[in-house]
Amino acid sequence: MKQKLAAALLIGLMSYSCAGQANSQALSSPTSPPQIITSESANSRQRLSLRLTLSSPEDLKVREGDQVQANQILSDRLRERQRLEAQKRQLQIQIERLKAPIAGALPARPIPEVASLPPATFLDEVAEVERQRVMVRQAEAVVGNQQRMLDMLASMPSGELPEATLPHEQEVLRQKQQELDQARAEMSLSEAKLGQTQQDRQYQEYLHSLEMSKRGLSIQQGELQRQEQLQRQEEQERDRSFKLAQLETQMQQLDSQLFSLSSVRSPYSGKIQRIVWKEQNDQNLLVELTLVRDAGGSASGQGTGE
Repeated sequence: MKQKLAAALLIGLMSYSCAGQANSQALSSPTSPPQIITSESANSRQRLSLRLTLSSPEDLKVREGDQVQANQILSDRLRERQRLEAQKRQLQIQIERLKAPIAGALPARPIPEVASLPPATFLDEVAEVERQRVMVRQAEAVVGNQQRMLDMLASMPSGELPEATLPHEQEVLRQKQQELDQARAEMSLSEAKLGQTQQDRQYQEYLHSLEMSKRGLSIQQGELQRQEQLQRQEEQERDRSFKLAQLETQMQQLDSQLFSLSSVRSPYSGKIQRIVWKEQNDQNLLVELTLVRDAGGSASGQGTGE
């Protein structure tokens, strides 16, 4: 019966694990579980020596000479658990923030169409130029006829014509010449208007081509900006996935450490015979505790961890 009890106690104690202390920047690995140094049985009494890992002296809940009951807490790293739980809450906040959806790329800004130019037509101006040319040809014909008549009159004997005939015809020629000059001036003006209209059209076509080029550039720039936004979004997604993986790894480590930070309980009723502070390992304290079971006591079925 005693051997079975000792075996059950040994299995219960070896199933316990403690966590080492983590610094503020990184998580440390859990520390080793409490070690059974000696286990002796004699005269219905059992002596059990345990080596415990503590974060501070306050984690030890018993003193030398204390009488303990079965399942009573011997050590409890409460402050270590609270510290790790605070870290876990911070990690959960960071994970929730990282899981927030990333804003997608904005849709391409619509670029308004450039209005088409009306068909090029110079019918009115061309017709006016042609009309003025006809007027000039007619005026030239009149002047030519008048000049020939004057030449004919000048070749006749002076006595055969009235004295006022030549001056009168010369005045008529002068007037016809003025009419020809006026017609030529109006034709030149019509041709200038036609040329100006054609130049205006060319300028409009030039401006239209500039607007089309600007629109094409705007479309290209919008597409480049959208591609850059998509690339930044992909980079943010990769960065978020990487950070989430890191945080989830830290969360698993914290859960493992919290799981191992269970309280160490007495396997049976007895007396704390001796407490020896052994050494300090990194930031942990190692203490050896000797527990003597009361005569006739029975082991607790709840094990050593809560």
